[in-house]
Formats: sequence, structure tokens, C-alpha cells
Amino acid sequence: MRIFGRPVPAVIAVVSVVLLWAGFAYQVSRPADAREYLRTAMQVAESAHDAAVTGALIGRRQLEDQVFGAFAVTAYGDAAKGLAGAAGKIAGPVPPDAASARLRDRLLALLQAATRELGDAAAARTDPALRAAVAGLDAVGVRLAALIERQR
Repeated sequence: MRIFGRPVPAVIAVVSVVLLWAGFAYQVSRPADAREYLRTAMQVAESAHDAAVTGALIGRRQLEDQVFGAFAVTAYGDAAKGLAGAAGKIAGPVPPDAASARLRDRLLALLQAATRELGDAAAARTDPALRAAVAGLDAVGVRLAALIERQR
């Protein structure tokens, strides 16, 4: 038997491959459910919390003259990379529901604040400026910890 001038087994093979690729594409691109999204959001929040706490710790050690400048620059850079990766992880997927969208918005605001304060700490040239950035990082860390605790 022939369909469109091709033998039936060839048509079946082509249709099977198309269906296999369609199924794969759906699995890769399907939106996360609320539980998966929450898990991702909490991973992001924990990464951001770690970066904020690390930035505050480095800033305090700088104020006490306990770290070298090169170490501080590297530590701030590593924390900033962690924040950037976290932001990309939460900004990419579409929230599956309104509650997830609200969580994303709160988390993105905290990520932005942590990034700003971390940048201020890294660029601080005076002790008062560094103290202000450290206080900001501490505040963001507390807010992130509270967010994480509320979601548990």
C-alpha cells in the first residue's frame, strides 16, 4: 500500500519521528507547575541570601582591615556572579499562577537590592560608604531569610 507515493512503513517512521520530536519539545518547553516554580524560586532566594551575607561579611572584614583588597574584589565578583545567575534562573520561566508571579516579583526586587548594595560595597572608597553598603546587604539578607522561612 502507498500513501502520497511512499510505502506505508516510511510514512509511519516519519510520523513517529515527528511525534517523538514534538513530545520532546513539549517536555523541554512546558511551563513549570507551581511546585516546581516554588522550588526554583527558593533555590534562587537561597543563592541570593548567600551572596548578600557573603558581601556583608567581606565588607565588615574590610572595615576591620582583615582582608586584602584583591581578595575583597574577587569575593565581591563571585557574589555578583551568583546573583546574576540567580536572577537569570528566576527571570526565565513564566510563573504558572498568580501566587508564583507575586513571589517572582518580590524575589526580583530583593535580587535588585542585593545587586545594588553589593555593587556599592565593591565600589566603596570610604568607610562610611562601605558601612552603608554592609548595612544594606544585611537588611537584604534578613528579608531574603524571612522570605525563605515563610515558604517552608
